[in-house]
Amino acid sequence: MRPMLRCALPALVLAAGLPAGPALAHPHVWIDTGIEVILNDRNEATAIRISWTYDELYSLYVVGDMGLDADWDGKLSPEEEARLSGFDMKWDEGFAGDTFALLGETPLDLSRPEEFGARYDGKRITSTHLRRLAAPVPVGAVPLIVQAYDPGYYVAYSIPEPAVVTGGTGCVARTFVPDLTEAEQALLEALKEYTPDVDVEDAFPAVGAQFAEEVRVTCAAP
Repeated sequence: MRPMLRCALPALVLAAGLPAGPALAHPHVWIDTGIEVILNDRNEATAIRISWTYDELYSLYVVGDMGLDADWDGKLSPEEEARLSGFDMKWDEGFAGDTFALLGETPLDLSRPEEFGARYDGKRITSTHLRRLAAPVPVGAVPLIVQAYDPGYYVAYSIPEPAVVTGGTGCVARTFVPDLTEAEQALLEALKEYTPDVDVEDAFPAVGAQFAEEVRVTCAAP
């Protein structure tokens, strides 16, 4: 998990006037995700460009914590925007980036983030970054799947806009959403296993995949 999201919770609780502890359920941060799948002229996927648009409360926390937009006009100077760029790219070792790629059911390796940037529209921060596939992946009838989720469900990701396919020929992207009733039931069943002495906040079950929205890219045979 990105450390800045984790440390944000106490400040967000105070800012929103919410009680701390078990009454504050997961998730704590909401992110609208944009997905662009980049293909070469052989219909091989080479990279994924990802955008994260943070909820207004978390965006306000980041802007205030970093000392940006001191005049509160909702606009950042070029210098402030440069400071904002990469604020969420300081990943812990082993953090998967909350983006997962598969070819059918086979997991694919993604690079660390590259070409990152960020902007602020006065209400919400949007950051962008690129992740390259370890090797070009042929895309055909077997879909390239891109999933957005936090395994620990601290962050809730959604994919509200159609995914973009750049390059390739005869390729389409479709977005799929999970059955939320089933996902919530899985969460409740997992929580039943905890005894009263366990701090659920510190050891939340890894149910994020149950809530994952995903993009599936397929390409027609040449």
